[in-house]
Amino acid sequence: MTLTIRVLVTASDADWVSDLLWGLGVGAIEEMNGTGGTVILRTSMGEDRAMVRRAMDSLGISLDWTFERIDKHIGDTWRRHVRPFEVGSDLLVVPAWNVEPVEEVARRRVIIDPGATFGMGDHPTTRGCLGLLERIDVRDRCVLDVGCGSGILGIVATMRGARMAHGVDVNPASIEISRQNAFANEVGDRWTVSSEYPASEFDVVFANILAPVLIELSDEISRHVAVRGVLILSGVLDGRYDHVLREYPDFAVSERVIVDGWASLLLERP
Repeated sequence: MTLTIRVLVTASDADWVSDLLWGLGVGAIEEMNGTGGTVILRTSMGEDRAMVRRAMDSLGISLDWTFERIDKHIGDTWRRHVRPFEVGSDLLVVPAWNVEPVEEVARRRVIIDPGATFGMGDHPTTRGCLGLLERIDVRDRCVLDVGCGSGILGIVATMRGARMAHGVDVNPASIEISRQNAFANEVGDRWTVSSEYPASEFDVVFANILAPVLIELSDEISRHVAVRGVLILSGVLDGRYDHVLREYPDFAVSERVIVDGWASLLLERP
């Protein structure tokens, strides 16, 4: 049985509430018709009820939601609809459970299983980060991924030549699944992951997490970016990120990518 959250909304609110849930880092959302013009949104954020409550409280709005346990195979129905997708000019992200032949052979495959985490790679915030990653040279550089989920950002960075990548995530499921994904892509010797921040600085830091968390962790994130390093922030809506940038005064925005209304920002530290 899988612990899920069940959110009841009006049909007109379903899209923007789904966007909020995506921003919390959910791996999938099931949408079902309710009664009287309502819609039921069902998703999962792991088995830690206290963490889920904190995440929902961080939205700052009142939602009609409850915990619900369902058969695991129901919670995994979304997997049937995930298809391989291209990343940049040379990579193809392939679900680990994909058994269909992939026609695109010119691209290097990135095999990802998100498990119970956020990070298949097809969410707009992740796609934005991957787009910015292609624009910077990570060869022989050290990378940190804050809130790493499945590990896709760090894994792609190592596949593009990064010397090493370290992931940080408070979700125990992320620690295990990201390790598995790293080894599945033959970069396990250059991927480390833990629930705590390392002491060192990094050349490139990703933080693809909810805007309130970007603000809360701004000091911690900033101090891990080396001088002349790069910080990629995502998890913020286009046109609604100035309050986040104010918490990163030592950085200058050099590039911005917008995907489906979500902004990913490339910041540089002088």
